[in-house]
Amino acid sequence: MPRPDNLAPWQIQAMAVPESFDLALAGGRGGGKTHLLAALFLRHCEQYKNDARCLVIRKSFPGLLDIESELRNYFFQVYGKGASFDGQKHRFTFPNGATVQLDQLERESDFEKYQGKSFSYIAVDEAGQYPSPALIDRLRSSLRAPIGVPIRMIILANPGGPGHHWIAKRHAMQANWKPYEDTVTGATFVTIASTYRDNPFIDRDRYAKNLEASCSTDPELAKAWLNGDWTILRGAFFSHVIDESRVMTEAWQVLPSGRYGRWKFFLAHDFGSSAPSITYLCAESPGMRGADERFYPRDSVILIDELALAHADDPSKGLGLTVPAQAERILAMCTRWKVPANGVADDAIFSKTGSESGSIADEFKRCGVTFSGATKGRRLHGWQKMARMLADAGKPDVPGLYVSRLCRYWWETVPGLARDPRNPEDIATTGPDHGADACRYALTRQVFMVGNTGIGYAY
Repeated sequence: MPRPDNLAPWQIQAMAVPESFDLALAGGRGGGKTHLLAALFLRHCEQYKNDARCLVIRKSFPGLLDIESELRNYFFQVYGKGASFDGQKHRFTFPNGATVQLDQLERESDFEKYQGKSFSYIAVDEAGQYPSPALIDRLRSSLRAPIGVPIRMIILANPGGPGHHWIAKRHAMQANWKPYEDTVTGATFVTIASTYRDNPFIDRDRYAKNLEASCSTDPELAKAWLNGDWTILRGAFFSHVIDESRVMTEAWQVLPSGRYGRWKFFLAHDFGSSAPSITYLCAESPGMRGADERFYPRDSVILIDELALAHADDPSKGLGLTVPAQAERILAMCTRWKVPANGVADDAIFSKTGSESGSIADEFKRCGVTFSGATKGRRLHGWQKMARMLADAGKPDVPGLYVSRLCRYWWETVPGLARDPRNPEDIATTGPDHGADACRYALTRQVFMVGNTGIGYAY
């Protein structure tokens, strides 16, 4: 059994949380989350012996090496030669018959190996590497044990990474140490946030310096990792330019009255079916006050409203709607605002599919929604312009990018988008970048059709 003198105070408190509660260990780096996990496994295995079946999941096998090494040191220190480790199966077996297995889960096809298997404890290490919680949630189907043996899910995560958005929303922003219901799974969780300052077994000053050095080009990420603060990392890519006090606008109730012809209104659309489909109603200012009486410099772009066809609990998953079904909803939004259903969209929807229906853009047009291409190839230019206009929001003499409070998907996903580790000038495509893409199309549009209403649509 783990001895109290081998545990930090916060780990002792965590051990006292009833096993009927799942755990979200969502603090910073260096707090000792893996050591706590080993202690929890050991206690569970000692208490329930041959009925204890523990599983540790990471996205890839190479990522398991560090945690495998730490668990090996811990278990062999306790059991000595009484414990065995099968390197091919990545499985520890204890003298009482209990097992701890390590495995990977990266994509849907990997899940097949867990079907029909039962585990009493399942831990997901570095859960932030998963842009969507879908696979992790599905693992709960393998949480089964004999009557009298508790089952538990444990999620370990640090701020940053593709999954920052969903972990923050579902777990990290919950009150520390207080049970809450995860509305997606119905499970009762307790969130525990530790940092390197809570770990008395490391050289904390040296650890902090090394961590800061590893994030020399991304100081916001360093702060988030050191402090375990999921609000500091407002997305590594846009962290320096998104300020809600400048960028967020109050919801417009109507379009600017009496000045309609001087504003340009258009749609910006990122298509998806299994992936989210996001459409924004955008306004380009002529250098006037908007319906909220706020002054918007000339050429400022305001995202007035949003149609986000995405799963309520998974922002990286679409609703599987057909083009006619999406067009119907886009037309309803345009009717509500009394604007034509015209705009710009992802260039990919103009590719001919080889079927009689033609391209996706052709299907939209037959349904009453007209899109022109948004020059998707200018991706890096688009991100640069988007960052610049976000930074300029609130300035009286230069155009800025403003986003309505109504655009919930934008505010949920865009601030948390991470940089591509291979190209710091780009956004990592592993995150839910669909709202950001639609926004980028709005800013890089070039040529657009002029509607019959006489409203200006030249770009």
